[in-house]
Amino acid sequence: MPRDEVAKNQRERLFGAMVAAVSSKGYEETTVADVLELSGVSRSAFYEHFRDKEQCFLATFEGISEQAMKLVKEELEKADGDGSWEGRARRALERTLQTIVNEGAAARLCFDGIYTAGEPGRKALERALDEFEGVVAETVAQVHGEKLPKEMVCGLVGGAQAVVQVQLRRGQEDALPELGEDLLEWALSYRPPPVKLRLAGRRPRPEDGGPPPFVAYSQAERIIRALAACAKERGYPAVTIAEIAARASISQATFYSHFADKDDALLAALDSAAAQMLGVVMPASRRAPDWPHSVRAAIGALCAFGAAEPDLACLAAVESYAAGPLILDERDRTLETIRSLLTPGYELSPETKPLVADAVVGAVWGLVYQKICKDGPRSLPEVAPLASYMALAPFVGAEQAAEVANGDGRAG
Repeated sequence: MPRDEVAKNQRERLFGAMVAAVSSKGYEETTVADVLELSGVSRSAFYEHFRDKEQCFLATFEGISEQAMKLVKEELEKADGDGSWEGRARRALERTLQTIVNEGAAARLCFDGIYTAGEPGRKALERALDEFEGVVAETVAQVHGEKLPKEMVCGLVGGAQAVVQVQLRRGQEDALPELGEDLLEWALSYRPPPVKLRLAGRRPRPEDGGPPPFVAYSQAERIIRALAACAKERGYPAVTIAEIAARASISQATFYSHFADKDDALLAALDSAAAQMLGVVMPASRRAPDWPHSVRAAIGALCAFGAAEPDLACLAAVESYAAGPLILDERDRTLETIRSLLTPGYELSPETKPLVADAVVGAVWGLVYQKICKDGPRSLPEVAPLASYMALAPFVGAEQAAEVANGDGRAG
């Protein structure tokens, strides 16, 4: 074959091998030798294409993302049937979800595995999501004749992403095509807020922070907070136990007297962060005068906690993705508690589909994730009104959702 055809064939085989290896062993345990064995490509040929495993992994993700984007655009450009943009969006979503079912290993790499590459993986994902959000924004604008704010589009993509991630982690991706219609209905139900949403709260000054006093008396808590601080600075995959021990002013032997390894400490950190966060969120929710304000209060308290505890917020909302599905399962138990706060909304709006609660939680979490990555955790109170609007609108409508999202003294 011509040289360029040989090179293309080799890259495609390496991409397929990377997907298979990561699906079987995970990114961290996958080696270049594993990829070579599965692809049948020589070591010298591998290094003609890629500098190392990371570059090959990122190129694999980018190749899959490009194909997915091409697929979506093909469906949106077709004018089959009635030619409506809603019909085009439906076909694009249906085809995307069916492709996820057919290519489960590649989908897991893109929806979860990419985070395990640390900062480079997250940056690659952000580039792909930016392009996808642009397509979603244009499609929604064509359907409704008006544009959604960029942050709302981010929330829509985050909600859809969360629904897919949950099904993939449960090994239930076969159910995704059946959820497509409800997912599209949820996404297209949103309109821009009918009034301008006000900013809530303020960014705490750096000197406002600092661990609570009890941390000084607990070695385990000092380790947890040292892990969170190191992960925020360097990314969880790069952090070593030696760094954690030095940050906590303990020996490595003391670390191992409390935790089996770094992942064990991360689980403890997420458990501690969840307990403290829920200790703030649940009372705030219970003090609210009615259900819409209870949701607003809960989201406001969650964002305020994240701003007051920036290291723990970054660990739970961003860095935990890099630790793999077992860690995420533990973290998602906390999100299930947050999801339960939406249950009374179904009494107000019985026709709302069950999927909406999962999508809403994903949208709120996606807004939190993006805000932390873009502006840092201390900026989280700024996203509370929009997150509240997106949580409430499917249940109470845009007018009431915007009114409650703008808050009052009782809503936090």
